[in-house]
Amino acid sequence: MVQEVTIETAMKRLKQHVYKNRVRVKDFLVDFDKLNSGYVHPNHFLSALSMAGIDRYLSPKEIEVVCETYKVQRDATLVMVDTRSFLHELELVFTVPHLEKDPLVDVPPEPSDLLDKERYLRSSRQLPGEQELAVTALLERLSETSLKRGQPVKAFFDDAAQDDHSAKLFGHVTVPQFRQVLTTKLDWVVSDPEVALLVAKFRHEDKPEFVNYIAFSCTVDPPERYWPPQ
Repeated sequence: MVQEVTIETAMKRLKQHVYKNRVRVKDFLVDFDKLNSGYVHPNHFLSALSMAGIDRYLSPKEIEVVCETYKVQRDATLVMVDTRSFLHELELVFTVPHLEKDPLVDVPPEPSDLLDKERYLRSSRQLPGEQELAVTALLERLSETSLKRGQPVKAFFDDAAQDDHSAKLFGHVTVPQFRQVLTTKLDWVVSDPEVALLVAKFRHEDKPEFVNYIAFSCTVDPPERYWPPQ
């Protein structure tokens, strides 16, 4: 079932993208608003989002919804996009408005509604239909294998992540590194389709070429296994 696109869902995904990648959309809009009026033509608004790389993350429908929401009728024939209102809402992800008027206000360290607090403990991604059932069964099998062998899984991935050729993305390894650790370092019997399932379950949200190995390790080799008995 395709999720309905609303301004709330579109803006949440846009905020996730600009926060994680530190994209300053305002910098791409200023060239189309030389007089700093706070308004640009709709086609210029879409061009600015494209220049900022937003169209590689949001769907055309999501971008359309955002654009339509912030359109205003400037006069009988002129429709513009209210970029001042748009940026005010978007940049709430970076700061608290009017902070200079109340410097003692509590500022959250990160937008908790945008980032999964447990992203390094588990994967909250649900695969479609039978794939979710298959990956759940696969994870249970690998967890049993890990328990029987007494191998702390995460340590093998840590070594791969620290390799000189690694991208050094915290808690992540590339898909080839992930496959190599599973089949060579851990010497687990895992087929290519099974590796693909695990990658789909634990891939990075914005960089699908990377796999969240910490969440994977915590799933198949829970840290509480090594806690001393109470």
